[in-house]
Amino acid sequence: MVGNVDLDLLEKTYQNASMGITAIKAILDKTSNKELNEQLRQQLKDYQELAQKSRQQLKAHNVEVKEPTYTKAMMKGNVKMKTLMDDSDSHIAQMVIQGSTMGVTQMLKLINAKKNADNTSVEIAREFVKKEEQNIEKMKKFL
Repeated sequence: MVGNVDLDLLEKTYQNASMGITAIKAILDKTSNKELNEQLRQQLKDYQELAQKSRQQLKAHNVEVKEPTYTKAMMKGNVKMKTLMDDSDSHIAQMVIQGSTMGVTQMLKLINAKKNADNTSVEIAREFVKKEEQNIEKMKKFL
């Protein structure tokens, strides 16, 4: 049986991936740089895959997936406001880097705190961290 530790890790991975999906969708139309747009689309695909993996694990253990709707709405508004003042490639890259850094920090703290989490949950969470770290590196050239 999966304990609360595992479910918490899966839920946080799902929520972080969902926030990434929301953020990327909110900024995709703000850039005309083809290369940046392609990088953002790849990030979106990665987030969707990670959200699906964590959602499947949660559902396999009869856990209702909680959508962070309020936070998503706040995220959309925040992205729109920040890009209204500056929609340059550099600013968009900076926003993505900041969001990814927050995701890495939150997930690493959680992984380190959840020493008894099952392998599947930890693998999905670590995959999320790895993708976020790759996203940060890819965005640096647009700064």
